[in-house]
Amino acid sequence: MKYEYLLTPDNIGALMVKNRVIMAPMSVSLANKDGTVSDDLLAYYKARVDGGAGLIFTEYCYVQESGKSSESQISIVSDDAIPGLRRVADIVHEGGAKICLQLQHGGRRSIVTLMAPSPIPMLLGDETPHAMTAGECYALIADFVKAAVRAQKAGYDMVEVHCSHGYLLGDFVSPRSNRRTDEFGGSAAGRAKIVTEIIKGIKLACGNDFPVSIRLSGDEFVTDGNKKRDAAELSLLFEAAGADLINVSGGVCGVGHGIAPAAREAGYNVDAANEIAKAVSIAVAVAGRINEPEYAEELLRTTAIRFVSIGRALFADPDFVKKAAAGREDEIAPCVGCLQRCYGHFYHGDDRKRSCMINPFAMRETRLVIKPAARAKRITVVGAGPSGLEAAWLLAKRGHHVTLYDKNDMPGGQFRIAAVPPHKQLLTRAITYYDKMCQIYGVDCRYGTEVTKDMILAENPDTVILATGGTPFIPPIPGVKEANVLTGQEVLLGACLKGRKVLVIGGGAQGAETADHLGQYGYDVTVVEMRDGIALDDPEATRILLYERFRENNIKTLTGATVKRVYADGADCEMGGEMLTLRGFDHIVIAVGVRSFNPLEAELTDYNGELIVLGDAHKASDAVEAIYQGTITALKL
Repeated sequence: MKYEYLLTPDNIGALMVKNRVIMAPMSVSLANKDGTVSDDLLAYYKARVDGGAGLIFTEYCYVQESGKSSESQISIVSDDAIPGLRRVADIVHEGGAKICLQLQHGGRRSIVTLMAPSPIPMLLGDETPHAMTAGECYALIADFVKAAVRAQKAGYDMVEVHCSHGYLLGDFVSPRSNRRTDEFGGSAAGRAKIVTEIIKGIKLACGNDFPVSIRLSGDEFVTDGNKKRDAAELSLLFEAAGADLINVSGGVCGVGHGIAPAAREAGYNVDAANEIAKAVSIAVAVAGRINEPEYAEELLRTTAIRFVSIGRALFADPDFVKKAAAGREDEIAPCVGCLQRCYGHFYHGDDRKRSCMINPFAMRETRLVIKPAARAKRITVVGAGPSGLEAAWLLAKRGHHVTLYDKNDMPGGQFRIAAVPPHKQLLTRAITYYDKMCQIYGVDCRYGTEVTKDMILAENPDTVILATGGTPFIPPIPGVKEANVLTGQEVLLGACLKGRKVLVIGGGAQGAETADHLGQYGYDVTVVEMRDGIALDDPEATRILLYERFRENNIKTLTGATVKRVYADGADCEMGGEMLTLRGFDHIVIAVGVRSFNPLEAELTDYNGELIVLGDAHKASDAVEAIYQGTITALKL
């Protein structure tokens, strides 16, 4: 496919950009604790500019010490920041792209001082923020302008004013959080004044040819918040003040879908961005689950939007643009919208924060490096689930001779089952990506083959990796053997259910997804969970939408309930010290996770080579851990 629009140059004010792909300003928390630029941050940006994006937006930079929003956020509060920030600009320019510095104050999301236009907490029960005086508003305007001047001195091509997602300037323009009656409140023009004054100040200090972008939520998705008509009105005010780009996002992080899991539709901000684009004459960009180049091309062709802002898809694959341009779309590591490492397991694996479940190299560019193997080994990998697939292609890329076995006739392991519930289909895209990488690097894939001890001993490989996954865990509850229960995996794989009333025992990720799946098909579902909530290990943004579907499909939940006995048509549960009997169900489904399945390890006592066990076969966990361990193992051998 030819990406005639996506790869065509376009301008933002006086700045010409080589294509219409903006790398979104995604927080990666790789700066040093004092806000200075680290080598890790430089490596992260270098990987993305080398991947072909035309315009790189940095993550947010705080313009006042009071506005710092995370421990490892970039600072631009003084001229001392200029040398480090120049290093980032130089790397991006050397890669042939342009760079924009995003300017921000945390406001109610600050970790230093909670400030807001009005004394309204983010959530009921949160600390009430300090309501800024008019003098503090003008001081903030001045600090944003000073920060823009520093960015220009550091070699940046433009700046963006962060006016979205529940940060301070977003709170000013939102009627939800701005109840002021002075010059910075009231009408849309009053709420926008602090931003329009910042734009005017930047233009005066940096020149009319220095572009200014405004990051704006096209729809805040909250009660009393801005809708797309309001965002279009604000955009007209920003354009009149001198803005060159409206960079449309959506939501208010923490309360209004500011972070989009897989259950949010692709391009969920496009309608709002298009309305804005039709109202203004300046360029408009849009973000929000634009994860496939074909879709990016389509929306540029069919709307008035001129740029796409791609975020987590560039976590998953920094070479997204390069691969699309070369017609290698099936080699793009996909963002599956899981939020598991970009917003979930922040501290997984080592002392860093964010990464990507599908691509563990993201934000670890200095630590995880693929190097040629010192000696090519013959390696057998048993199990083509995510852990085995990841290990296999990386080992082959490093120069090892890899044979990959799986007893099923296609790859995927438990990911194939996990892809069945609502909004999980993208996991199949991850498997096809891993399988494609195995093909590219010459892995000998032998699907539909169950490996035995004799096969391994006959081949005599240097290393055997067992990644045989897990099997459903059936807890030893009285009556469970006699009750003829189903497992969550059996249900997801299409087990025939004769009746409509189902009791699901287990409300963790697997149980919740099994119930979600059944609810979509109209079953009358009740979930029993011993913890105090459902799907507690899922990211909050994922849980919010899951709970919405539970309500829509009338899925009932009992939490803090321990199952004491199972019957063919129900169970006895203990809740708060009292016994509750649940009967009259057509099916009982056990979905409480898996236990390791690894029979070969005990059988290979007379194997003289190196034996490694990965993923659930080693210890029942999750896909984040399985893929990460597959990566680490492949890089060490």
